[in-house]
Amino acid sequence: MSDYIHMAEIYDSVFDNVVDGALANVFEPPQKWANLDDCGIYPCTAPKNVLMNFFNTSFVGITPSWAVSEF
Repeated sequence: MSDYIHMAEIYDSVFDNVVDGALANVFEPPQKWANLDDCGIYPCTAPKNVLMNFFNTSFVGITPSWAVSEF
C-alpha cells in the first residue's frame, strides 16, 4: 500500500493572507523512493495523493475566491 491515501480532517483552521491557487505545498517524491515491486522505475506518488477535509475554517486578510468555512 505504498500509495495509500488517508483523509486528513482539519478543524478550526485560520488562513491568513492566502491568494488564489495556494493552499498546501505538496513535494515531489525523490527518485530514490522508486521501488521496482510497487511502482517500477518511478518513485511512488503517495506524497502527491492528498485528501483533506476542512471544518469550521476562517479566513483573514487576503481571501482566496474558494474561501468557504467547510471544504
